[in-house]
Amino acid sequence: MTVPELKSRHGATPVVAAPSEQAHATRRPLVRRDSLVSAAKAVVGIVGLLALWQIAVWVFRPAEYILVGPLAAFDELFTRPEYVASNAWVTIGEALAGFVGGTLLGVLCGALLHYWPTLRTFLYPALVAIDTIPKVALAPLFIVWFGFGFESKAFVAMAIAFFPLVINTFDGLGSVPHELKELARINKASTWKRLSKIEFIYALPSIFSGAKISISLAVGGAVVGEFIAGSKGLGYVIMLANSQVDLASMFAAFLVLAAIALVLFFIVDFAGKKLMPWKSHAK
Repeated sequence: MTVPELKSRHGATPVVAAPSEQAHATRRPLVRRDSLVSAAKAVVGIVGLLALWQIAVWVFRPAEYILVGPLAAFDELFTRPEYVASNAWVTIGEALAGFVGGTLLGVLCGALLHYWPTLRTFLYPALVAIDTIPKVALAPLFIVWFGFGFESKAFVAMAIAFFPLVINTFDGLGSVPHELKELARINKASTWKRLSKIEFIYALPSIFSGAKISISLAVGGAVVGEFIAGSKGLGYVIMLANSQVDLASMFAAFLVLAAIALVLFFIVDFAGKKLMPWKSHAK
C-alpha cells in the first residue's frame, strides 16, 4: 500500500512517513531512554554494594590482613596506576585471544554437531566429559605444550570459553522452525543460502547468549593460566599480593578484573544488538 500524497496550498508534495517508519522513529528515543535508565540502575547497584562493603569495614574493623575496604583498593589503584594497567592489558589480551578462538571453534563445532548426526553421536558425549574436567587441571598441560608465555594462557581461556558456544550454537540451529526449512526447500535454496539467510540468522540470539557467557569465562580462564605459571597479568598480581598478605593490591586486582569482565560483556551485548536489530526493535 502506498502512502497518500498530500498537496499543500503551493502545490508541493511533502514527504509523509509510513506508519511503520513513524513507529520506528518514536521507538528510538524510548529505547535510548530505557538503556540510560538501565545503565543508571546498574551504576547505582554497583556503588551501593561498594558502599555496603566499606561501611561493614568501618563498623566491624577487621584486621588489614583479613579484609580491607574498597577505599583502600581504590587508593592502591591510584597509587600505582601504571603497574595495574600494564598487568591488566596482559590479561585483556589473553582473554580476548581465548574468546575469539573459543568463539570460532565453538560455533564451528556446534554447526558440525547439528548438521552431522553421526558425528554428534560420537563427539557430543566426549565434549560433555571433557567439559567436566576442571580447567585448572588442564592449565599445566597447556603450559607443557605451549610454554610459559602468552599462548598457554590464551589456550586456557579458549578451553573455558569454548563449550558455551558449542551448546548455544547447537541449540540455536536446532530451534529453527520446520516451516522455514520447508520454505527454503520449496524455493530450492542452496545449502549455503539456507544456512546464511535462515538458520544462522535464527540462531544468532542463542549464539550471542553463549558469547556473553564465554567472554566472562575467558577473563577467568586467563587468570587461571596466570595463577599456574604467570610472571605478569592480574592473576600474577593476585598471587604476588597473596604471598605478601597485601589485601589492598589483591582487592584492587579483583575490582579491575570485575570491571574488565563487565565492559567486555556489554561490548558483546552491544554487538549483538547491532547485528540483531529486529530483536531490540521487537521489545
